[in-house]
Amino acid sequence: MKRLIAGLGTLLLLVGMAKGELRIFNWSDYIPEEVLVEFERRYDVRIIYDTFEAPEAMMAKLQAGGAREYDLVVPPDYYVAEMARAGLIQPLDHDRIPNLKNLYPEFQNPDYDPGNRYSVPYQWGTTGIAYRASEVKQPVDSWGVFFDPAQYQGPFLLLDEMRETIGAALKYLGYSLNDTDPAHLEEAKQLLIDAKRRGLGFAGSVEGRSRLLAGDAVVVHNYSGDIFQIQEEDDDIVYVIPKEGGTIWMDAVAMPAGAPHPDLAYAFLNFILEPEIAAAISNYNYYASPVQAAEPYLDPELLNDPAVYPPPEVRAKLEFIRDAGAALPLFDRIWTEVKAR
Repeated sequence: MKRLIAGLGTLLLLVGMAKGELRIFNWSDYIPEEVLVEFERRYDVRIIYDTFEAPEAMMAKLQAGGAREYDLVVPPDYYVAEMARAGLIQPLDHDRIPNLKNLYPEFQNPDYDPGNRYSVPYQWGTTGIAYRASEVKQPVDSWGVFFDPAQYQGPFLLLDEMRETIGAALKYLGYSLNDTDPAHLEEAKQLLIDAKRRGLGFAGSVEGRSRLLAGDAVVVHNYSGDIFQIQEEDDDIVYVIPKEGGTIWMDAVAMPAGAPHPDLAYAFLNFILEPEIAAAISNYNYYASPVQAAEPYLDPELLNDPAVYPPPEVRAKLEFIRDAGAALPLFDRIWTEVKAR
């Protein structure tokens, strides 16, 4: 399924002769190298590409000076408003990103960033449960596989991401994953502490999928595309969205407030919204594209997979994580206490 742009793999960049530099801060294993090479070739530029495993690490790096070091960063949707309030990212000039017209209408004015004032949609997906079908004793269809000892199926890993993992506990309890009621968050905290004691702890998405693939874990909490990638290597691995519902999310590309190379940053934002480029990214990482014009270039298996593009009845149970606003310190405290126990 990993079809890339025809011919890109043969392109070579003479890095020493590049006339510019673009610095990107993104999640691990989230863009094909051939796409980066094509941008380097087209604009005679060298890309410096750094990665992170959790948004908290990304935020800390920007606050420590990365907002003047990087030209582009890829935060989760619910971080965009927080980063804008903190002055870490800058408003975008849409006149310099004409390919915004290629987006699906629903992504041209998202709740997390009305009018895409600060960000450009990059990839979207869901967060759910992956497991080894040959190792489980009963059907896996609930967050209870982590939180109910009676549903234990084998060694498990929870995702090392604060809002996602607290949100999973809230969903299992019957609450919104955006619930800020202190009593409900205390319930979620206790569920997570108990799960941590029974399981293998927490892992980033790349570590989690690797340990599932290696057989160290039987069940993991992870992002959809990360699991779809390893299904290509092992068809014993299954991904499900729990019956209680879960997270639908959008990762977006934003420009840090002190971006040293804004012209190249704008060029890259427009570049990733080109239909063939957007399709190449999704065909590589198995996430859904927000670029409607990319549909003719997407692998049909990907485009028609209900696990990638969930049907309406499943979408109805999914929630975007919203900016926690004034409740963020409460989430931080809960998460700190979970990790410390």
